[in-house]
Amino acid sequence: MADFVVTEAFGGPGEEGERRVFEAVKAAYAGEDVLGFWRYPLVTRETVREPDILIADPELGLVVIEVKSLPLDMIAGVSGYRWDLARPYYGKTHLNPYEQARKQAQLLGELAVRRGDLAQLATRALVALPLITREAWDGRFGHLLSDVPMLFADELTPARLRAALERTPPVRYGQPLDDAAWAALRSALGTSGNVPKRVIRPPAPAATPAPVRRADLVTRSARHLHAFDLQQELIAKTIPPGPQRIRGIAGSGKTVLLAQKAATMHLRHPDWNVALVFFSRSLYDQIRAQVDHWLRQASGGEQSLQTAGHRLRILHAWGSKDQPGFYRTLASQVGVTPLTVDRTPPGSPTSKLLFACRALLLDAQLTQRSLQVFDAVLIDEGQDLVHEEAALNFEEKQAFYWMAYQSLRPVARDALLDTGEPEARRLIWAYDEAQSLDTLTIPNTRELFGDQGAAIFGPGVSYRGGIRKSEVMNRCYRTPGPVLLAAHALGMGLLREGGMLAGLTNRADWQSIGYDVEGQFRSGSEVTLTRSPENSPNPLPGFTDEPLVTFETYPTRRAELLALIDRVQADLGPHGLRPSRQVLIVVPGLDWEPYTLQEDVFKALRSVNVSVYLPGNKDVNVPRQKWPDTDSNGFWRDGAVTVSPVMQAKGNEADVVYVVGVDRVAAREDVIRLRNQLFVGISRSRGWVHLSGCGMDGTPLADEIRRVLESGPELRFTYRQPRRQLDDVRN
Repeated sequence: MADFVVTEAFGGPGEEGERRVFEAVKAAYAGEDVLGFWRYPLVTRETVREPDILIADPELGLVVIEVKSLPLDMIAGVSGYRWDLARPYYGKTHLNPYEQARKQAQLLGELAVRRGDLAQLATRALVALPLITREAWDGRFGHLLSDVPMLFADELTPARLRAALERTPPVRYGQPLDDAAWAALRSALGTSGNVPKRVIRPPAPAATPAPVRRADLVTRSARHLHAFDLQQELIAKTIPPGPQRIRGIAGSGKTVLLAQKAATMHLRHPDWNVALVFFSRSLYDQIRAQVDHWLRQASGGEQSLQTAGHRLRILHAWGSKDQPGFYRTLASQVGVTPLTVDRTPPGSPTSKLLFACRALLLDAQLTQRSLQVFDAVLIDEGQDLVHEEAALNFEEKQAFYWMAYQSLRPVARDALLDTGEPEARRLIWAYDEAQSLDTLTIPNTRELFGDQGAAIFGPGVSYRGGIRKSEVMNRCYRTPGPVLLAAHALGMGLLREGGMLAGLTNRADWQSIGYDVEGQFRSGSEVTLTRSPENSPNPLPGFTDEPLVTFETYPTRRAELLALIDRVQADLGPHGLRPSRQVLIVVPGLDWEPYTLQEDVFKALRSVNVSVYLPGNKDVNVPRQKWPDTDSNGFWRDGAVTVSPVMQAKGNEADVVYVVGVDRVAAREDVIRLRNQLFVGISRSRGWVHLSGCGMDGTPLADEIRRVLESGPELRFTYRQPRRQLDDVRN
């Protein structure tokens, strides 16, 4: 089936001709296995700008079409590849359209060969003139000798367009692609084939290695080539002319896609002010590295986060004096002194931030100072930037989101749909309500913007060209299918004796996050959920018969920690895993509860000389440090196992995750925030999860966990209306 991606809404000067040619290409390839892009993001000094139209065809290879929407009388003369113009065209007196397309095709071919090992890939280039017929061109320039392949206005029918492409001589000669090479080309052009590769160091030799080492299984899984994912391209490579909401399950790649989207915006519009905002400070280094990677990837290494300067900012939602964040940046814009954490009322980190945002909005309203400084704001971890407490709202709107909306300049009108809308602003937010650790509020449009939500999003589900206003990501790349199924089951309480606590209440929404569903969502009816390999492409379950999720309860905490020591030492010894980024220990609990157990785990591991890092510390192998011996952005340290509260672990991942102290959840198993912590902890895993607690025998949660683990790949539960509905409300 043909897949086409429009990376930015049509509407700019000269783009009507490009739209006509692109629609003709889509019609010519309808129903066939090709991939097409309008404005594929490739911006370098050598190529001048991204290709107008890029086609990937298993028979022809890569085809670049440069579109020139020129009337015939604009072209004064043709000499080889050079066209002299009768009058300036966007400031130019002559053009070399074929040379531009040829260079783009050459560079794209080199990139694809390098990324996908496609030595036999062919590339082609041609120029399209949607305002000029072949007869008119020949009447004016037919006497000239020219080898420029061209596509004319009267050749935009399916048959004639395909014929024009097939007779276009190659820039780079090659062969038709077999199925494996075609899959490699699609991957090379897509996000999945270009994500930063995990660096997996060879494991240290063990005195007595395990028969099947986890380290070897991890290495084998990391070599797996993920298939081209059209939805990833529709999110990462597109620039909507207004707001966009991205709902994605844990491990679907939301952070990666937002980083690529921010990079694409900067490369295509270097004069824009773009902000990528997030909640967890431990993500600073990860997000900066991702954005830098995508900038270099799409510019042939010519641009980076450093060269982007202030035009592309990676900002923590709040920030600090030494690392200004989003809120502090806007406080400076308004000219008010930003609030610090200790100058806000007692509460959670989210409630403190929203108090500050509300105060800033009131200050801006009082002083009539504009907050507008950005052209696009992208928000990651959007579920952690809302709160159900009405006192934290600003005029019935969520304070952080309204502050972000007010910080945006309106989009130029020529980029909008012709609907009479007064304005639109590029606010793009990604979230997973199942990972919310501080609130039960779901950041849909109505919740964020109150009665103004519908007006802000405008009518219709898509912008011109097909860019959707709302995306739901159903494919989980990080967490193996059996692990994700267990995470959802325990996080929502699907097999809970008293009925589910939270969850989706209809077939469509379960399917939208990647589940196959049997049964009816009527109270008392049985529902069966399964997760297909297509939507959970982590290959680890196919490499081992070992259960990926295990559970043990112990009579005492000491016994639990002694067992944890044995397991961690086995991971680092016979199984050959590295401590940092491959092994992670998380502890659940509300408020300050996790920190006491974190300290106990720290002491237990240090007693056997396992190096330990506590997030936020400056150093390893020391208890919790106080300022100035801190690193607020720190989550990993080389050579050390990280032990973290679940709250701080969000956004991070490891091959083996230990959730210690599950009895904390069992004691209040009906508290949804603790259930969410269970979900977040389990879904940090790229491979194995071990749940443990003490004194849990006979508790409802212990029995529930065992039922989940015994259910296998199919989860059957009796549906009852949940206390918290997670259904997808789009407006």
